[in-house]
Amino acid sequence: MLVHLHHAPEVDHDEGRTRARIFGEEATDLYPGQPWGEVEPHMAGDWRAVRGNSPLAWADVRGHAHAAWQCAKLEREDHLRDDAPVF
Repeated sequence: MLVHLHHAPEVDHDEGRTRARIFGEEATDLYPGQPWGEVEPHMAGDWRAVRGNSPLAWADVRGHAHAAWQCAKLEREDHLRDDAPVF
């Protein structure tokens, strides 16, 4: 007996992670001056609209979005420089 195993097509999760990072950066403009605790619920609600074809849920990309938001916030506040300490 021959058994043929069909491989499931590979899902590209990089697109979703990339979209989450871009969304995180953009959130500093969408919600200026607001802390992550206030911004994150809005982003979680909007994730379905901005994720494109990505199958990733908000829980899968939250960390990527948060990291990008933090970096963009530091840069926006002019703290992301080699000659300035980060507080």
